[in-house]
Amino acid sequence: MDTTGMIVLGHGSRRREVGEAFTAMVGRVARQLPGMTVLPAFFSLGEPTLADQVRKLASGGCSRIVIMQYFLYNGVHIEQDIPEMIAELRREMPGLQFVVQPTLQDDPAMERLIADRLRAAAP
Repeated sequence: MDTTGMIVLGHGSRRREVGEAFTAMVGRVARQLPGMTVLPAFFSLGEPTLADQVRKLASGGCSRIVIMQYFLYNGVHIEQDIPEMIAELRREMPGLQFVVQPTLQDDPAMERLIADRLRAAAP
């Protein structure tokens, strides 16, 4: 039986309160997904790192890891840095299956949210 673990991967920040807010948001998302393990991770400037959380899930019996890239646009981190990190994790743990979700770029839900916020502020 495959066990799936999920990671929401944010950039990270030097400001502690930003990391705390991100971790709290991931906790709220996790509560909407009962029975699923959903963990926060930081690309940089924060802990736990992506590697920390992948290792935690793998040691807990997960053989499939879903990574939700919580980024607005597909910059160099998405196109180069994160794929390199995942490639290294694949080499370290060849038995794991990785599923990488796209960023929020061009997501219609984000566009609706922006339109809703602008509509709410209109006179």
